[in-house]
Amino acid sequence: MSQNPYENNPYDKNPGNGQNQQPQGYQPQNQNPYEQQGAQYQYQQNQNQYDQQGAQYQQDPYGQPQSGAVSADDKNMAFLMNLISAGATFLSATTIGFLAPLIFWFIYKDKPGYGFTKEASRRAFNFNFTLWAITMASWILALITFGILIFIPLIVMPLVTIVLIVFHIIAAVSANNGEEYEYPLTFIKIL
Repeated sequence: MSQNPYENNPYDKNPGNGQNQQPQGYQPQNQNPYEQQGAQYQYQQNQNQYDQQGAQYQQDPYGQPQSGAVSADDKNMAFLMNLISAGATFLSATTIGFLAPLIFWFIYKDKPGYGFTKEASRRAFNFNFTLWAITMASWILALITFGILIFIPLIVMPLVTIVLIVFHIIAAVSANNGEEYEYPLTFIKIL
């Protein structure tokens, strides 16, 4: 009796050439059907346990970030607003630095998903407007005194420009990290 060399091949995908194999979906002959059901029940219990623990870490549907997370585009817009405001402050010597946050606020105030940019623009505008008002008050003081106190706006204006630029750079870095920045010296709150 000759033996087939492929009959007991350990590398064969179908050992025994398909002999003694059960069709798919059937229970193996030597296995208790209740053991399989018990294993399935145990799997479901473990799955429920993981679902309950992991529910707080699941992402919202459609790949949206969780409600507390700030999207990359939202962070980028807040970052850009702070840089544009710092540049406008430098180029105009504090006279139009408050326009960039105001424009960004008008653009993003009603857009869903841009709450971070809206809030950053609001805070930046209030900060810029407060320091702009201080600068204008110093110029008005110089005009009322017919130029006697002209040194006040000449000192205040460069000082305010430096303060605005420094704090906008700090706010831009915070916005890039997704952190809200609270400006100091915000006495006037319009938005």
